[in-house]
Amino acid sequence: MINNSTYISKSLVKLRLILTFYRRYFLAGFMLTLAFSFLSWEYGYPIFATLFWGKITSLFIIYHFVRNYNGNEFYYYQNLGVSKKVLWTTTLIFDMLLYLIVIVQVNKFR
Repeated sequence: MINNSTYISKSLVKLRLILTFYRRYFLAGFMLTLAFSFLSWEYGYPIFATLFWGKITSLFIIYHFVRNYNGNEFYYYQNLGVSKKVLWTTTLIFDMLLYLIVIVQVNKFR
């Protein structure tokens, strides 16, 4: 039982660290999601593929910007046991899921 609570505690710490990292990324990613959802509202599903690739491209650009300008910050997360790969994978997947949910909801209520 002690090992199980230790595992949960470590998982919550890692989750909090990932969310702390995502906070730096959230504003830019969410503003782009809102802009793309507005375009989706205006033009509907025919523009979905273009918006999807636009979002992928913007994720790539933001990734490089954060990586280049906040490179030393990754040592903080690595010292606490969270790798760059885990940080970026969870951040990009979460942001893409958020984007897809918003786009589907916008087109649902269109």
